[in-house]
Amino acid sequence: MLIRYILVLKLAFHSIAELIPFKVGLLLDSNDEAESNAIKRLADFTISTMYWTLQLEVQYHDQTYLSMMGGVCSLIDQDVAAIISASDSSSTAIQSNLIGQFQIPFIAAVATNPFMETPYVNNMELRLSPTDVHQSEAVYALLKEFLWFDFSILASSDSFGIRSTVRLQYLASQDIEFHIKDIQNFDTKRDLSQPSDVKVFSKELEVIKDSLVRVIVLSCHGRFAKRIFSEAKEMGLMAKDYIWITLDGVTARPDTLTHGDRSYLSYYKGIFGTTPHYGKDSGEYSDLKDAYVLNGGLSTDLTRASVKVSEGLKLIHFSLVRLGDIERETLKEVRCGKLNTWGAGQQLYSNMKKDFSGRQISSITGIEHFTTYEIMNFKSDGFERVGFWTYETGLLDSVGQKVKWRSRKDLTFIGSDTHPPTGLGSLEGYHLRIGIVEYPPTTYFVNSLECEKDPSRPRCWYGWSPEIFTRLAEDLKFTYEYAVAPTKMVGGTSESDSWSGSGTLMGDIIDRKTDITIPISMTYDRAKHVDFTAPLHEDSAALAMYPAIGSFASSANIFFFLDPFEMSVWGTILLLIFGIAILTNFFSKFSPLGTYGEKLHAMKTCPCKKCVLRRRVKKVVKCQVDEGEEDDGMNDLSIYNSNWLIAAGFVLQGVDVLPTSPSGRILLLTWWLFIMIISAMYTANLTASLTVESAVKTINNFNELLSQEYYEWGALEGDLLSSQLKNSTEEEHRDIYTRGKKIITTDAAAKKVKEGRFVFVGPRTLLEFVLKDDCEKIVVDTASYQNQWAFAVPFHAPYLKPINKMFITYTEEGYFTQGFERWKSGEEGGETCPVESDEIGSDTTFTPQLLAGLFIILAGAVGCSLTICCLEFLFVAYLDSRKGKGFCECLGTRIYLKKCEVMEEWFGLDRGKSAKNNIIFYNPDGTDDKPIEVPHSSGSNRSPYHYANSNGGMISHRALTTQDRPFTEEGNFILKQKDLCAYA
Repeated sequence: MLIRYILVLKLAFHSIAELIPFKVGLLLDSNDEAESNAIKRLADFTISTMYWTLQLEVQYHDQTYLSMMGGVCSLIDQDVAAIISASDSSSTAIQSNLIGQFQIPFIAAVATNPFMETPYVNNMELRLSPTDVHQSEAVYALLKEFLWFDFSILASSDSFGIRSTVRLQYLASQDIEFHIKDIQNFDTKRDLSQPSDVKVFSKELEVIKDSLVRVIVLSCHGRFAKRIFSEAKEMGLMAKDYIWITLDGVTARPDTLTHGDRSYLSYYKGIFGTTPHYGKDSGEYSDLKDAYVLNGGLSTDLTRASVKVSEGLKLIHFSLVRLGDIERETLKEVRCGKLNTWGAGQQLYSNMKKDFSGRQISSITGIEHFTTYEIMNFKSDGFERVGFWTYETGLLDSVGQKVKWRSRKDLTFIGSDTHPPTGLGSLEGYHLRIGIVEYPPTTYFVNSLECEKDPSRPRCWYGWSPEIFTRLAEDLKFTYEYAVAPTKMVGGTSESDSWSGSGTLMGDIIDRKTDITIPISMTYDRAKHVDFTAPLHEDSAALAMYPAIGSFASSANIFFFLDPFEMSVWGTILLLIFGIAILTNFFSKFSPLGTYGEKLHAMKTCPCKKCVLRRRVKKVVKCQVDEGEEDDGMNDLSIYNSNWLIAAGFVLQGVDVLPTSPSGRILLLTWWLFIMIISAMYTANLTASLTVESAVKTINNFNELLSQEYYEWGALEGDLLSSQLKNSTEEEHRDIYTRGKKIITTDAAAKKVKEGRFVFVGPRTLLEFVLKDDCEKIVVDTASYQNQWAFAVPFHAPYLKPINKMFITYTEEGYFTQGFERWKSGEEGGETCPVESDEIGSDTTFTPQLLAGLFIILAGAVGCSLTICCLEFLFVAYLDSRKGKGFCECLGTRIYLKKCEVMEEWFGLDRGKSAKNNIIFYNPDGTDDKPIEVPHSSGSNRSPYHYANSNGGMISHRALTTQDRPFTEEGNFILKQKDLCAYA
């Protein structure tokens, strides 16, 4: 440092004796005498080390505009070349506006207001501290690290207090996990000199306490924090599980929290805070501290503000030394009243930006600097640094390591706890006013003299809703009382009902006369004025009526006989008929034990002349008489006949032709079992449907209600369902409202239902309760217009979140559903009618899903038949092998012949690739099972040929002409036994 001074002085030195020091102005806050004195003492010491360059001029001001303007004008009239302000952001903003008009460089030592970074404020302003944008990022990171997602903000209403948390509010609003419960601002004109029994900040603290929040971010000057903490302690806000986070207005000024003996109160222990990192670990800071203390100064004078002012003085000093001979005459012309500007001010400002220890600073150019913040934790002797925050690394511990802060043991929380609190509040000690009216079946009033006098007592009410409140109060440890709505009505469902001041449940909750209501229907209009808890119960529109005898519909269903099965089932059955018929035909032909298979195999293997030639002669002659004789009995199970067999079985009729193979019989037997069960189900369901239809007739939906003339209907006027029907987008539903009767009371509706031929349209829960004693009534659920019931609370109610969390537990236990059914079913005074059996008269339409088991059995039968068919081939091969041949040879022959049969008989194809010009020999003695074919060229009338016997030996070989051919079939030579003898 000393070397740097010498080099700079040599460059700019001309004649020390002839140099006149420049004046530098310093603005200090008169309201903070201790801090201002510390700043001045360190500033005087810094000036003394510069010998000749600077002369310090000091002006004090309070928080008024006139005082600050007077201080600024006084400095300008003293010909200052630059001005430094150690004031807070609010005062600095005003000062910057005034000074900027004169083109005099202005240094804001500690101001952090992000809104000051604009050229419209002062384009010659330099800031030595980072903006509160960065501080908000550091606080946000701290909240997120500890999972403190719910928090409140308590801030002064000045520029620093409000704008220092703007970025924090933005970050929280963009993160779905965060929720700012309250933002409380207090004016800075509070009289802090009042006795301690006078609550200066009670209003703001009461709101925060009622919000149940445990995490509070405090943004204000240190002089307010001391009084705030004192009152918060008395209100229980400094107890265990509370978290206070202070910004640099308090953290950087811990001396403002001290008492007369400069000691700290014990309940400060555990407070967290943030403050800009200003190089307390650097060698430059250590040199300054050592030199200052050695010169008789106090180490406690080295606060952030005093060090920043000292740094600003050095900045001005180095800039003036670099400039050397700078014009100063025009400074004398700069006066507040003249609004003249200093011509050399811009030059000095430019050098100041470059000479700030070679570092970038935050200015109107948008260059950010000092994005490192210290995380402070109040211990026994004041704030101690426990970590850092930077944009690049996030949160670090005190030695710059990345750690999990929730696992750290060196942190202290309020209440001297080393375990981080959850930040979640509870309702313990809370008292709720519950809006209530008698609303069966959920809420009943005890008719007694005691309850008539004081209906607010919890024991004066019973039912599902009071039962929930009783358990909720036990689990969340709050107390409560009931507040009966003056009109004893819930209130309408839309905004047109004028809820406010109406004396209804809705009116009282909107006017905040109550804190929560019994369960009411959730509607869009209601949700505009109140919040709702998680739903407790779901209801839907229903129809209550006495059943009619016989038919009342305007038109009958002429296809009633199809009702037992869905159309998809009928379609599946038709497909099965065709499918099973095809499989029956397949097994009849493919099985070697079927009539078709046995006869065709015999024709292929029989040694007689007729059998040898009949299949080929058939193709040439195509005699229909012979063809009929030959196929007699073979095609009894053709595709046509198979379809007739299977279809007849479906209607429980039989035919003369049946499969003879085991595989075909297994398939047919399973089909008969299938149709037997299907027929029984169809008959039973159709009988039940006709029986129920002839006994009772009910309305099942709104369309049926509109299409009949037997019943009249009506809905409860002013009810939620009436409003929904009236405003429905479907014309049929609007007709239900417009054509129906308007019922005023539930008693009137119940009376009309009991008189007969009337349908009461309303919520299912209400209908079942109103007619609970009438066991002949029928209530049909339409499964439409579903609505949910929930507790209503005022907007931003602090107890909403704890209640909803408890409701999650209740829902998982089934508590709501079981409790509601218990009160409704008669166990607690509800419905007393016996439960009717659903077995008699059930006409449930069968679906493919219900019949899936039968389809699976049928598919298994098909697989079983295929397996049996394969076993049949093995069996007949075994029988063939008993004639002296090998089993494998016989099986191969069977497979070969079946292949030929499929190609020739099923698809009309010949066995070989060439169907002509072959010499074919059939051995008449039965030693060969198949003809021996020899190629014969069609391009020549003479071709070589040879015959082979069954053992593969050569019989003869010579040329044969077409004249030698005794018989031809489509260009093939057919040789008989006598021909063989002739040629031999």
